[in-house]
Amino acid sequence: SNIQLPECLRIIGYLRRIGVFSEYGMRLLFLRCREAWLNGILEDLDQTNPYEYLKGMINCHRMHLFDVVNQYRAIFADDTSGSEENYDGGLLFSWAMHQITSHLQTLKVMLPKITEGGSLSNILDQCMYCAMGLGWVGLDFRGLLPPLFEDSQLISKNMSTAVENFQLVLDSHRWVPLPTVGYPSNTVEETKEDITPPSYLMEHPPLAVFINGVSGAMNELRPCAPISLKHVLAQELIKGLQAVSDSLLLYNTTRVLRANESGLFLSLCRAFIEVAYPHCATCFGRCYTSGAILIMDAKNVYDGIRRLVEASSARELPKPVNNKEASAIAENGEVPKMDNGETPDAKESEVINTESEAIKTDEANKNSTSRTGQEDTNLEKTDE
Repeated sequence: SNIQLPECLRIIGYLRRIGVFSEYGMRLLFLRCREAWLNGILEDLDQTNPYEYLKGMINCHRMHLFDVVNQYRAIFADDTSGSEENYDGGLLFSWAMHQITSHLQTLKVMLPKITEGGSLSNILDQCMYCAMGLGWVGLDFRGLLPPLFEDSQLISKNMSTAVENFQLVLDSHRWVPLPTVGYPSNTVEETKEDITPPSYLMEHPPLAVFINGVSGAMNELRPCAPISLKHVLAQELIKGLQAVSDSLLLYNTTRVLRANESGLFLSLCRAFIEVAYPHCATCFGRCYTSGAILIMDAKNVYDGIRRLVEASSARELPKPVNNKEASAIAENGEVPKMDNGETPDAKESEVINTESEAIKTDEANKNSTSRTGQEDTNLEKTDE
């Protein structure tokens, strides 16, 4: 039970007077009874909820381990036997190490079951507080905690989910123009505190889904971001971006798109390079100092996409557009077709020029005929 030190002293006094147990046996019995009581408390906790179970376990060890060690030292401190150091030092140390080892083993098993970064951060804070309190009796285990939390594969799971959702939306996406909701902006006018995903990405649903997944993963990482995993987690993010780039290249080679669909697809690829990738780097930079540089230095991730966009731009060379053609494009959204390398407007201008030349020739002939008739009339008058 939750016995206090005065009651412990009274019971141990009775046992010593009746002489049933040896000094070593009495110490061992005390620690065994205390351990049985602690185990009973832990068994009453609900193990179906890993977060609540770990909270209860940490609070139990924080409050009661400290009391047990202090009670043990107070009860058996007045023993003057020559073998006191062997009894006390080895036995208490072994029992305390067993409790701490059990505590860490439970953390190792339960931490991977926690799926929220905020909950993981809260457990870490409580563990650090517990270890700091036990440090007053020589049981500070804070140095053993980082590897346990580093092994929690929370960001890896979230990035895998983001890539899978992107692939699903890309495979089922219909390439139709969507209303303009924003413009890509990476200018210095944006405040450094604002890391809201660009609304421009809403024109490209597959990228919007991926960015939502990355933002969620970074939000889970930010409260509990181990410094030792900075480069490892940067590679996890780069691996996710690489998977998206590879998916776009595979989509381009395995799907047949019409001209307007191809234009929308290339617009999505351009948005990935110019908007989505820098935004992911900015988000990672909020979790780690200079983290954005690690992501931006890996620009070879989208080399294939960049070459695809550049090649499509090279094929679409600009050409001169006259006024009538421009008005036709503005009204119909189509460029007039060309016959034998000439546009209809060019042919029309040639016809107009030919007609004007014919009109000029007819006028010249009429003028010549009128002058000839006038000369004949003058000759007749002279003869008369």
